[in-house]
Amino acid sequence: MPELRDITVLIVDDDPVVTAALHAQVNRVLGFRVVGIAHTGHAALAAAGRFAPRLVLLDLHLPDMPGLEVAHRLRRPDQPPTDVIVISGRKESATVRAAMQRGALYYLVKPTRAGILEQTLLRYAATAEQLESGGRFAEQQEIDRIFRSLHLDQAARPKSISAATEQAVLDALAGVEEDASAHELAGMIGVSRATARRYLEHLAERGLVEGRPRYGPTGRPQNRYRVR
Repeated sequence: MPELRDITVLIVDDDPVVTAALHAQVNRVLGFRVVGIAHTGHAALAAAGRFAPRLVLLDLHLPDMPGLEVAHRLRRPDQPPTDVIVISGRKESATVRAAMQRGALYYLVKPTRAGILEQTLLRYAATAEQLESGGRFAEQQEIDRIFRSLHLDQAARPKSISAATEQAVLDALAGVEEDASAHELAGMIGVSRATARRYLEHLAERGLVEGRPRYGPTGRPQNRYRVR
């Protein structure tokens, strides 16, 4: 797989066990690198100023200040620009709304499975890449697709697409060195080539997978896919 630019991550949580687990999970996702860990709000703000992380994974329960206050301060002009994904055990609608109002891009509920976190990070990366392209969106549908991808809109998944197989496809593609065809992927996860192609096309539409034609000696192109 081609080398991707690292998305730097700051993890903020008062529990060392949680931060250690998140550190391991994030560093296993291609294209992401943890640059700092903070166990308090003040330490988080200091680390954000020092490392200028692209993304902060933020708990809301901190010993010295509320996590929502940290999110608010991270958006001040004197702080480097950063995105925030909340990871919290709190499920109150008022808390979720407050996190959104303070700029959180997404809200994950603890305990967060590694697969869910990985999928969230990959969609974040795909969305960030599209937003950094410097181009202009031609249609409203293109903007809609970005928001659906970023916020994990499950309604966008057709009934013929299962979450488990979708994740298996992503995991298999993440494990190859460069890219793979639908035929190769089918052998990796034990499905038919038609099924593999259907999932690959679906993931490409959601911005998680990139497909490119490769021309062989006969001149007939073969689509090859990789995780974005």
